[in-house]
Amino acid sequence: MMVEDFKKRFIVSVIVTVPILILSPLVQSLLGFSFVFKGDVYLLLALASFVFFWGGAPFLKGFKDELIKKRPGMMTLIALAISVAYFYSLAVVFGLKGKFF
Repeated sequence: MMVEDFKKRFIVSVIVTVPILILSPLVQSLLGFSFVFKGDVYLLLALASFVFFWGGAPFLKGFKDELIKKRPGMMTLIALAISVAYFYSLAVVFGLKGKFF
């Protein structure tokens, strides 16, 4: 059951990541094309938020459980990594100087 849930979350997250990559300024510059429109940053934010909260839910829940037990482990490491990346990008969208990733 748990393996099937992870597999489903992985597949859906990969599918949602494709438009994120296409709209990403970094990927566009690496591939030499530009696809910009009004509100593209907010669309990226919405898609990334879905991947973070839905795709990352098992890691965020595992992080909470590990903190309650006072035994940090792999879920803590993964949850911190995805959270730092997500909240940095969120801050950049809303005004922090920096690059979108």
